[in-house]
This record gives sequence, structure tokens and C-alpha cells, in this order.
Amino acid sequence: MKKLIFTLFLTLLVTGLAYSQREYKTLDPERAGKIFRNPVYKKSKPQGSPYLQKMFTNAIVEDLNLKAYMRYNVYNDEFEFITPKNDTLVLDKIADFNTILFTGLNKKYTLTKYTDSSNKLEYGYLIAVYKKGNYELLKKENIAFTEEKKAKTTLERDMPAKYLKLDDTYFLRNNDSGISEFPDGKKALIKLFPNHKQVIETFIKDNKISFGEESDLRKIIDFLSTL
Repeated sequence: MKKLIFTLFLTLLVTGLAYSQREYKTLDPERAGKIFRNPVYKKSKPQGSPYLQKMFTNAIVEDLNLKAYMRYNVYNDEFEFITPKNDTLVLDKIADFNTILFTGLNKKYTLTKYTDSSNKLEYGYLIAVYKKGNYELLKKENIAFTEEKKAKTTLERDMPAKYLKLDDTYFLRNNDSGISEFPDGKKALIKLFPNHKQVIETFIKDNKISFGEESDLRKIIDFLSTL
């Protein structure tokens, strides 16, 4: 892990020296020096990519109003940027760097705690999709990795290591109960709101709701805001 004093951190991260009047001169140098660390890359080059957007592009670290060239490593769930010395550094997951906005891509990533389908608490980046009232639709981009597989017989072929883009995972933020994976069907939605079973069934039937379509998930958010 590379140690950097905070003034060096600002020099490397800021593009065009654009940042707000917020200053962190009182931040402990040892703590600040651990903000970045080098990512670990695999020795052999696999097929595919851990990135959806390989190029570094304009981004804003909203909490500090800092402009930087960054990219999102989907597989590792982390943000990277390049220093003038051509080192690739990774942003630590801390509250000071809570929200990353890619203006050209129209994507806003928020570092947050959420519960996955196994009811396990995770801490990572979700994309804000749609919000209405006390409810919000978010999603997580997913890329999987499979290790290289050597052929065991002459009838088999070697299988190279590769990254594979998976479907996005959608999440529901309820201001009363936090963030959890979006219900995958009518029964799961009713389980969350048992007192509204009849109106939920009617809404889903009348609107021909598909839980596999983002546009319909937005409709569900609108519906929940009326309960």
C-alpha cells in the first residue's frame, strides 16, 4: 500500500485544481496516507474485462467537489485513477469519497451498505436509478471471473480465464428499512408489504408488471409511494 501525504493526494487526484473551499488540513497524515493503494492484477491476461468502461473519463467526487479522471472496476467494485507517474491507484471505500458522478456517462455511484439475496450485509457501490417518495430503485453492475481450466484429456480443450458480464442486480431502498435486493416476483413483494396484498395483486395484474424490466420496476416504485 502506497503511503501519500494528503497534499500529494490532492495534487494527483484533482484535475485542473478544481475543488471547493472545504479543506482537510487537520486530517491525520497517517490516515490520509492510506487513502490509496495499488490494485492487484492477475499475471495472465484473461479474456474480457473487469470494466464496462475501460477508458479513464471525467468524474466528480461529489462530497469534496473534486474533478478527476477515473474508471470503475466492476469486478473488484472499486474506483481507479492514474497518477502523472503512470501509477494506477485505487480509492479506498471511506465516507469522504461517498459519491462518484460520471458526467459523460450520466451515472452516479454511491458507496452504501445493503443486504444481498443471502441476507448478507455488503458495503459497495450502487447506481441511483429512480426515486419517488420514501422509495428508491438502485442497481449494481456485475462482472464474474472464471479461472483458467486446463484440458485433462486430448478430447478436451483448454479454457482460458475470462471475465463475463452478468445481469445487473436491482435493489430497493425503503427509508424505513434500508436497502435490500429488489423482490423478484409478486409473492416476494407481498411478503414485504403483507397489509397491501390485494392492491398489490391488482396493480401487478392491471399493469402486466414484469420484474425483469427496469421500466416496470420504476412503476413499482411509483406504486409503493402511494401506499
